[in-house]
Amino acid sequence: MNKRALLVANSASMIDHFNRDNIAILKSLNYEITVAADFHHGNSSTKERINEFKSELLEQEIEVLPLSIPRSLAHIPEMFKSISRLKKHIAEHPYEIIHTQTPFGGVVGRLAAKKTRKQNKTKIIYFVHGFHFFKGASAKNHIIYYNIEKYLSHYTDCLITLNHEDYAAACNKFRHPNVRYVPGIGVDTDMIHNIQVDKAAKCLSLGIPTDKKIILTVAELIPRKNLEGAIRAFAGMRNHDSILVICGKGHLAEQLKKLSQDLDIADRVFFPGYRTDILEIYHIADIFLFTSYQEGLPVSVMQAMAAGLPVIASDIRGNRDLLGSGEDTQSSDYLIDVKDTTAFTNKLDYLLEKPEIRASLGSENTKRCRDNFDISIVHKEMLAIYKELASN
Repeated sequence: MNKRALLVANSASMIDHFNRDNIAILKSLNYEITVAADFHHGNSSTKERINEFKSELLEQEIEVLPLSIPRSLAHIPEMFKSISRLKKHIAEHPYEIIHTQTPFGGVVGRLAAKKTRKQNKTKIIYFVHGFHFFKGASAKNHIIYYNIEKYLSHYTDCLITLNHEDYAAACNKFRHPNVRYVPGIGVDTDMIHNIQVDKAAKCLSLGIPTDKKIILTVAELIPRKNLEGAIRAFAGMRNHDSILVICGKGHLAEQLKKLSQDLDIADRVFFPGYRTDILEIYHIADIFLFTSYQEGLPVSVMQAMAAGLPVIASDIRGNRDLLGSGEDTQSSDYLIDVKDTTAFTNKLDYLLEKPEIRASLGSENTKRCRDNFDISIVHKEMLAIYKELASN
């Protein structure tokens, strides 16, 4: 009989975006796999993509367990219903490994697995995509999320972090015996870098001008991503021979479009929505702009680096790991205080005037991504973790 593994997250898009390689590794180790996630609400992908992903899982004979996991502390009763349902499923379908992720997915998965961990020696993984009690977070976040995470760490066999700030927190504050650093989900650096794109044709398909410098940002249109900051930084630029392209979906779409109108730049700000051709779009851009308030280790920044783009990003956890804060890199000079809109604007204007510096930054970013964040590095680490847990 094959071994069984369960992957838990609060959204199907989280599994789709962050766990495809993990699924491949587990299949290579002869695990039968179940995915438990919400396939209806809270997804950053389109409904069409979620349905397509579900079909892909079923075609691979991966069991799909629809599980509503709320993303807010305001929905505690619903969360306990999810814990109860998952606990019952686990009791009826014993697993060797349960891989949880996201703050609320981690709560539901680990509480539901407490009994099986004790009785059946099931190994529990929690992949931290960014602690909510990060440096700069509110006192409320520190009080609530720190204590929840510390408590649940006692029911975790392997705690995986993807940036150095979270790694230090898990080691020093939780004193967990098995904390691992894995550099995100990784990207296929060479594949992304070598993509060839007809810029004119791609611009035409996006409905954007072909003769303008393109500033690109890729993010879910939600408050945490601070796209208002990106739009305001763009609005302040001296250089008007450029456009801002914001790829992604989210509930702030109309609000952000109205802001562009209010700032009188609506004709230069474009919202193509959620894109399945995003890797090609990086190759028509001139600068990648990322103004997020909070991240673990953003995939979009890694993809932009692999594509050879210069990156201007907020000086926050995750972005610092990627661009080398405190290290001897050019790119670290383009980490900006997230609240300093003027500094973002000045960096944008400066880089648009300096094509040679854009090229130099792009080359440095590609090399750094290949050396530190390539999918092959992550694959090797995750394979070792799964094997180690199985052997124990």
